[in-house]
Amino acid sequence: MKLRSITGGLVLTICSLSHAETLSFKSAWNRINANSAAQESSRLQTEALSEAQSRATRHWLPRIYLDAKSYQTNDPGASFLGLLEQRSLQQSDFSPDSINHPDTHIYTRGALGVDFPLFEGGLKSAQIDLYKHSVAAQQNSTSQIQIEQYSQVGLSYGSIIILELQKNKLQTLNTEITKMIKDYRLGSKSNPIGYSGLLGMKSLRNRLIGLISQYEAQSRSYYAILKEMGLKDTEWSPESLESLAFVNNYLSSQIVSSSSFKIENTKENVKVSEEMTNMEKAKFLPRVGVFAENYIFNSNRNTANGYNAGVYLQWSLFDPANYGSLRESKLKSLAAAKSSVASEQEERAERTALLESMSSLRENIALLSESHKILIEQSKMTETLFRNGSINALQIVEVLSRRADLIVQQVDTELSLIKTSSQIITKEKFNIEAHLGAKNEIH
Repeated sequence: MKLRSITGGLVLTICSLSHAETLSFKSAWNRINANSAAQESSRLQTEALSEAQSRATRHWLPRIYLDAKSYQTNDPGASFLGLLEQRSLQQSDFSPDSINHPDTHIYTRGALGVDFPLFEGGLKSAQIDLYKHSVAAQQNSTSQIQIEQYSQVGLSYGSIIILELQKNKLQTLNTEITKMIKDYRLGSKSNPIGYSGLLGMKSLRNRLIGLISQYEAQSRSYYAILKEMGLKDTEWSPESLESLAFVNNYLSSQIVSSSSFKIENTKENVKVSEEMTNMEKAKFLPRVGVFAENYIFNSNRNTANGYNAGVYLQWSLFDPANYGSLRESKLKSLAAAKSSVASEQEERAERTALLESMSSLRENIALLSESHKILIEQSKMTETLFRNGSINALQIVEVLSRRADLIVQQVDTELSLIKTSSQIITKEKFNIEAHLGAKNEIH
């Protein structure tokens, strides 16, 4: 009863897939790509950095400010200065009692000023370059995120294709063995050889059903991954392609040698750290600028105005907080440069190993495909010999078992091919548009 239930479930699954809409890989990718939160987040960070860069380029503009305040006081110093700023100082104001015990008055001061830095030690220029490299690094990060998501979609979609195709082979083999069991007439316990053959057939059928169920579970997990990535379609089936064709169409590496956007990101970050060092240097250089301020002062006696204008020099000759900061920044910059070189070397080594593995997997897949054709032909001949009585049931079960083993081996090898190819494209500047075509339409 349990075996019949499992078989019935497989039939229902096959029927549901046969009525599902075929969704091409290009369409699946476009739907996920259009709603990628990770890519959108990275693009927004790029925009923010671009805005910061634009803001930094305006450092040469003067700072214009308005300063206004109104206050009430009987403080001797503030009151005396208030009389001076009103330009209304009188002889009676110099009496000790007037100076020591002034009346309470309300004073109002408003000022309009401008501050124009002429030299800041190269701080702002270094900051502009820092933002420029930060923007470039973030753009590389966005491109890398897109490629890695494309790689994940390719891995999941391609794995579904492989599992569906190989599952169909298992179902074909299961149909053959089920028919043989139904037509078998020598399975009586009184005939040990015949009964042993029947048990072998049933055992193989159970194994095939288990493998089909396993591959269906794996397919469901990949469907779930694509759904979480943004593919909300619930009833769809993949396009029918052989694994090699899928890789050649969508995941093939066409670049002989090219570092990934991830490595380009690290290189730009090295330049960012160099500009941070230049900004640290600026702390030890003088700042020169000009300023001007015009003010108006009002109180109970008068309203008067005045101005201040001049140049200034600011130079921090010693600050414990900055002591050793330049050396620290240089060491961090050097560490970032060495880390970038190490990452590039590691990526090249990994890519070389993956390409070697890819070449071997392609050869194995071709050999397995040829072996599968041979085993199918051998199965037909063996079945003919079995019907003629030239061989027993155990011998034909052995041939069919080898077919099942070969299918399992094909699944493992082709899944490894998809995984390897999806990893390779993340280690180069993979051109998605070149593989999907110029148009990015959703079908």
